[in-house]
Amino acid sequence: MNTPVQYIGRKPTYTDLLYGTGLTFVPNQVRPLPERLAAKFLRHSDLFREERQDDEQQDEQAQKPERSDTPAQQEDDTAALLAAAQKQQDEQAQKDLERAGLMDQVRTMTKPELQTLAKDRWNQVLAKNLTLESTRERVLQFVDQYGAA
Repeated sequence: MNTPVQYIGRKPTYTDLLYGTGLTFVPNQVRPLPERLAAKFLRHSDLFREERQDDEQQDEQAQKPERSDTPAQQEDDTAALLAAAQKQQDEQAQKDLERAGLMDQVRTMTKPELQTLAKDRWNQVLAKNLTLESTRERVLQFVDQYGAA
């Protein structure tokens, strides 16, 4: 179930960065949001309010032919933007999971395995006179610097 949320802020545009949706609002724009997300937006009463339509207004909208600027089109736009934001969050979570897995693997490797990993993955040659802990620390720095890829 979607809840219509209206932007009532003072700025000419508002882009959500707090909840990771990336939704952009203009003054008085109404976007139907999932209930859980709408509840988060509605906490900010200086920026958003719930738009309530009485039965007469809903009947009038149902009888009107849809135009390109109707709430139905905004709903499609909102759903697409929310899906894109969710996909981006999923991709980031996957990258974080891969990074955590690699860091766990690095913590159990031997010195020759760490040197091979650094050479193969990041084309970095580590000095052979480093201790195991120093080598491991350098490889973990490479993971932070270059990522798991």
